[in-house]
This record gives sequence, structure tokens and C-alpha cells, in this order.
Amino acid sequence: MESNYEKQVYIARELFLGYDQQPLIEKFDLKWDKKFLYTEFLRVSYRIDRKTGEIQEEKEGEETGWEPCLDYNVVMTIYDMLCHSEERPRLSGEWTTLANLQVTGSSPSPDRFTAVTAKKLEGQPEKLRQVLERLGGIRQSVPASADACYEIPLFPFFPVLFQFWDGDEEFPPKITILWDKNSLQFMHFETLYYAMNHLLERIKHLMEL
Repeated sequence: MESNYEKQVYIARELFLGYDQQPLIEKFDLKWDKKFLYTEFLRVSYRIDRKTGEIQEEKEGEETGWEPCLDYNVVMTIYDMLCHSEERPRLSGEWTTLANLQVTGSSPSPDRFTAVTAKKLEGQPEKLRQVLERLGGIRQSVPASADACYEIPLFPFFPVLFQFWDGDEEFPPKITILWDKNSLQFMHFETLYYAMNHLLERIKHLMEL
């Protein structure tokens, strides 16, 4: 039986197929051919089947090629990024927190998600910096003695600011992720959590290699 997550993915796939794909190509300068649209998400290549809407991930290593992407955070972020806005969204160049982007209602604090990852990164700031650079990160001026501060391209056209403070005797390790003030022009508020969770998972995975 399909899970609720799988059902939502199929619904998102059908919604994607309802869009005129040419404006999507022009909006984000996507690479394309007759069969697929192509994009990158955290330095991994993905393509979308133009007839079925299926998102596929390019695999590297011993076995290369394309495989269906089953990661819920990935597929929902890609669909929403491409289809959320009708016109070309624009970055403001100003950073803010998730809390400041929230319009109504209440959402879980991002600390609930970042604290677990921060604990796994404790004592490894140099390796973390190497991982962030592997993700295309550009080192920024360090605020308040942060051990790492990098602008990370989630998509080639959409960055976030990742900051890490290592733990000591008085304070636990801490991660802060800042977003462009115009992020909601690119995707819905709840999708920012999908993107954030995927970023944290990618960092943890690369730290283990």
C-alpha cells in the first residue's frame, strides 16, 4: 500500500504536469531536451520526465546512470520550486530566519531539526568546512566567532546561509540557517523545511564519507 508521503508525491507530479513547461524553463534557465527538464539540488543532478513528471537522480560512483528519486524532501522541494511562482522570482540579498518568514499560524522551531545535526558535527569544524565547500559553499565573513559561515547554493539560483558554532564547556554546538527575505517568492513556507532537512541530511552523509 502507498504511504501518505507517496500519495502526496503523485499528487505533486500530476500538478506539475498541469503546468506549461516552457515558462518554467525560461524562469530558471533550465537545461532541457524533448524528454527531460534538468536541474541541480545541492550539487546533485536531477531530471524530470516531461511526460510522466517523474523526478530522477543522477547516480555517480561504481554504478552511474539515472534512477527514480524516492526522497520525499527532494521531490517536493523541486516540484514546489519550479511551480510555486508564475513570474520570475528575485532574491533580495538580505538574510532572515524562518520565523521571520512565517506569515500566519505556528510551525516547529528549526532548532528541533538543527540541534541533532549540530551534535553530530561537534568537534569537526574543519571537516565541516570541507563538506560545505564540496556543496559549492562560498565562505563568508564569520559572525560572532562562528566556526563556519558559508553561502550554500541549494539550487544554482537559490542560496541559503549556513552558520555553525562548535560546542564548549558552557554551550552546546549550534547551527543557524538563514534564508533570503524573498524566499517565499520561490517556494511555500512549509517547503523551506523540506529543503532545510535535505541540506542537513546531505551534510551528515558527506561528513561520514
